[in-house]
Amino acid sequence: MPKLNLFSVGGLVLTICCLAVIAVNLIFGRKKVNYIWSLFNLSVAIWGFGAFMVGISGIQQQPWFWWKINHIGVIWMPVFVLHTAYLLTTKVNKKIVIFGYVQAVCFQIVELLPTTLFFENMRVVFSSFYYVTLGYLYTPFFILWVLLVAYAHICIFQEFIVSTGMKRLSLLYFLIGSGLGFSGGFTNFLIGYKIDIPPYGNFTIPIYCILVTYAIIKYRLMDVRVAISRAAAFLLAYPFLLGIPFFFAYRMYPVLFPMLGDKWWLIHTCLMAFFATLSPLAFNQLKHRMEDTLLADQRRYQKLLLEAASGMVNERNLNHLAKLIVYIIRKVVKIKFAAIFLDDAEHQVYRLKAIRNGGSNDFEIKFFYTHPLVKFLKTSEKPIAYEELPQNIRNSLHIPIKFDVAVPSFVDNNLLGFVFLGEKLNSHPYTHDDLMVFKTLSHQAALAINYCLFLETFKNAQEKIFTADKQGLIGGMADGVAHQIRNRLNQFSISGGELQGEVEDFIAKNPELIAQNPSLKQNLEDYLKIALSIIANVQHTANTVNGMLNFAQKLEDKESGFSDFHIGEIGTYALNMLKIKHQISEIPLELDLGKDDTVYGIQPQIMESLYNLIDNAYEATDEKIRYRLKDEEKKNYKPQIKLKVNQNETYTLVAISDNGAGIKEQDRSKLFAPFFTTKSSYKSGTGIGIYTVKRIIEEVHSGKIWFESEYLKGTTFYIKLPKRGAKL
Repeated sequence: MPKLNLFSVGGLVLTICCLAVIAVNLIFGRKKVNYIWSLFNLSVAIWGFGAFMVGISGIQQQPWFWWKINHIGVIWMPVFVLHTAYLLTTKVNKKIVIFGYVQAVCFQIVELLPTTLFFENMRVVFSSFYYVTLGYLYTPFFILWVLLVAYAHICIFQEFIVSTGMKRLSLLYFLIGSGLGFSGGFTNFLIGYKIDIPPYGNFTIPIYCILVTYAIIKYRLMDVRVAISRAAAFLLAYPFLLGIPFFFAYRMYPVLFPMLGDKWWLIHTCLMAFFATLSPLAFNQLKHRMEDTLLADQRRYQKLLLEAASGMVNERNLNHLAKLIVYIIRKVVKIKFAAIFLDDAEHQVYRLKAIRNGGSNDFEIKFFYTHPLVKFLKTSEKPIAYEELPQNIRNSLHIPIKFDVAVPSFVDNNLLGFVFLGEKLNSHPYTHDDLMVFKTLSHQAALAINYCLFLETFKNAQEKIFTADKQGLIGGMADGVAHQIRNRLNQFSISGGELQGEVEDFIAKNPELIAQNPSLKQNLEDYLKIALSIIANVQHTANTVNGMLNFAQKLEDKESGFSDFHIGEIGTYALNMLKIKHQISEIPLELDLGKDDTVYGIQPQIMESLYNLIDNAYEATDEKIRYRLKDEEKKNYKPQIKLKVNQNETYTLVAISDNGAGIKEQDRSKLFAPFFTTKSSYKSGTGIGIYTVKRIIEEVHSGKIWFESEYLKGTTFYIKLPKRGAKL
């Protein structure tokens, strides 16, 4: 009957755990490090099984063969640990890894030879089993074994010191596990050197194997407390419960064999079946209870996030929604920052829409469609930890914020945006459950974002339809009015021409009568002046009507298209309209167009913008004359309005300046607000003009507008418009 003891039980537990860990590694891991770590666990399993066989051999036979077998595992342990460290860090020298394999092969050959270089003899320890006495070559092997293991862990510790975030946490798992595993396993060497310490340390080795496996497979998504609790639950549920039948068989054999004879093992088998069924249930119960205790705060905020997600679809404003999302995530999860990037299809970028970081938000970040991160998120379609990103993508992230997790939002395979999540304030890692909750949240956010985008698109479409109808109405009305006015003007022109002809004909036929009658001569001259005045005014009015019709047709013909055009061309039409509005023949406008006055934009909208600004400039000069200057100052004042164009490779800068009344200091911050006006009461200002210009320049043309002003000295408005294909 095999006899169980502490050494054999520890070896059996170690073998079962390591084989289970190998299965997990190969199922869930596909990287080279997973395979090398599986080989390490195989070497530990070989040691454990050999120890089990040595322990049950007792002192009735000398287990020389099993000591040879279990030391196959011992020889290869440091090599696979070193190779694993090499794959996890950048500190391990590759030549030392190669040396480790070479020395392992050499010692393996020597160990299998029938010599006493490795093992001299055996002795009984703890009155239970035989333990080998060591030969001359074993001490050099032991020294190299310790040096290789120490070197691997020194390199891991050096990497741990300089690492941050999740990678630092994963290396911490490794170091904690190594401290438990190697400190426990080291006691076996002491027995070989005749320092007889009971092999309790063998029970810490499974914790090491399990913990490091978590670190390699899911280290970015696992709290070290959870990993340890799961390892403890596993040890209690499987090795402990499955060890009870063996202990029962060992203690009850003297009682059962006399009663049942050769069938005594049936009791042992039934117990094995019972505890094999009980172990998974026990493991799940222990695991859930431990995790519920450790992750109570995490469960709380996950529930809150899911509740908040369902309410996002009620928000209809995209800017408010973006701010709401980052506010909820940062407050509920308690992280250093949250930032959301949304699709800007017009410019083919994902632009930072909102960020909450507890500090300054004075920066702009954008990712073009071609950025490696955007391509990766479109392919993966799931939340991803920073450390899980390929190295080339991490190298491409030149941004002022460092995120731990990126959460994309999709609708019909269309990436609407993504959220960056910073480190948790308590430094705990994001778990797999966290990412599942964020994935659900991202789906809800995507639906809400898509709804807001739909509303904005619908609103813009309605505005365009309204604008098109309005411009069509203006064009049709102007054409109709012009037709009616032209008919009347023709009558006036004919009447004036006939009057002029009759007067001139009468003067030509009756020179003597006119010479004898001075009053008649004066009357005829007055009639002639009236006729000429009628004809001149008819011509002036016709020119005015033509100007209005041309302006309306320009708006109607080119309302929606971006194109390159000349500012001088649209300035002429705007100038004609200003003359009509203010009933003057000239406006003191100076054009400084430079070598090139071409701009890229929607021509009628730029025309409207220039019209508003030149109109404001003229009214500022008129107001200065009427209300701001004294009589003697008016004599020396000469109104000036200047339109200047400057170009470079990426933008056009248009400056419209005047020497008018200027803007008061208290009014400057409100100038672009809708319905705010600085015009005097004699003007019919609505406060919409400058507000409309700002929207046209910044929202439609992606440009910039600003002004400089000094009260009673004048004002300059600057418009910066990007050129075709360029961005400001």
